[in-house]
Parts: sequence; structure tokens; C-alpha cells
Amino acid sequence: MLTTTNGGLDTVRSARDQTGVVVWLTGRPSSGKSTLASMAQSELVRSGHHCVVLDGDAVRAAIVPPHGYSSEGRDAFYFTLARLAAMLCEQGLVVLVPATAHRAVYRSRARELARSFVEVYVDTPASECQLRDDKGLYARAGAGELDDLPGSTIAFEEPSSPDLIAHGGRDAAAVARILDLVLRVAT
Repeated sequence: MLTTTNGGLDTVRSARDQTGVVVWLTGRPSSGKSTLASMAQSELVRSGHHCVVLDGDAVRAAIVPPHGYSSEGRDAFYFTLARLAAMLCEQGLVVLVPATAHRAVYRSRARELARSFVEVYVDTPASECQLRDDKGLYARAGAGELDDLPGSTIAFEEPSSPDLIAHGGRDAAAVARILDLVLRVAT
């Protein structure tokens, strides 16, 4: 719960006092999705919203048994992630989901499951993603060690009509637009 001071009176606001929304940040690996989600989370908390970040890598690491990176494993993972996001949205939370979700069907399914949904495309050129890649995924893919990297060795399906396009993970204007979209829903 969030405690605020209003004219000397303390009021308590819970997540149930706001309408939940799922904000799915999609983009190539190392495009800045997690950075943008973290910036948005800070601003949302500062403005009094209850929110949670479901980072795709962190959620994947928490799932037991792991889903893996095969086509079937990715299908299962993104369905699980979309259901978890929708469940938290139903509890009144703003749910920020920085996850590649390289196929349009994954994002479409997430949209169908959520009460309210905002799709943010973090549009970062592949060359810049390769430079930012602190996990070494693009180098491993280039060396033939990784044959399932979205946007490199397998296709990344760009969103056809996202609600918002961000240019990299430090796009302050995109953070402001995310806040605006959330404020329209989660009042």
C-alpha cells in the first residue's frame, strides 16, 4: 500500500484503487527493454502507482522446470509470462514486461489475456543491439554457437501497430508517453 499526505491527512491507497494495465516492451535482445522498463517503473512509483516489472530473463530463470529456447519452449514461456502479467493486472497493478516476444502471436496472446494492454516497441537497430550486448549473445550467434537468437539467427517479427515506439532504452520521451498511456487507464 502507498501512504500519501493530503492536506495533512494521511491516506492509504492500495493497488485495488487503480486499474491494472500490462505494458509489454518488445524488441530485439539488447535493445534496451529492461532499461526502459526500469525508468518507467521509477516514474510510475514517483507518481503514486503500484507497479511491478516482470523481466523476461528473470522470470525465465525462476520457472522450474525451465521452458528452454526451442519453439515449443518459447511458446510455453510466453504463454506463462502473458498469463502471469494478466493475473497481476487483475490485481490492479501496472505490469511492465520487458521481454523479446519475437513472434507477433506471443504479443497478440498477451493482449487477449490482459484487461488493459499497451504494446511498446523498443526499435533499436540490430547493429546497436550488437554493440550493447553485455551477454555476448550476438557474438555467440555470429560464431555459430547460438542458432536461436531473435533478430539474428531467427526472425524477429516487428509489431505492425504498436501503441508506442521507443528508440532505445534511454528514450526519456518514450517514458513520458508510457506514463501518459498508463495514466489514461490506471487512474
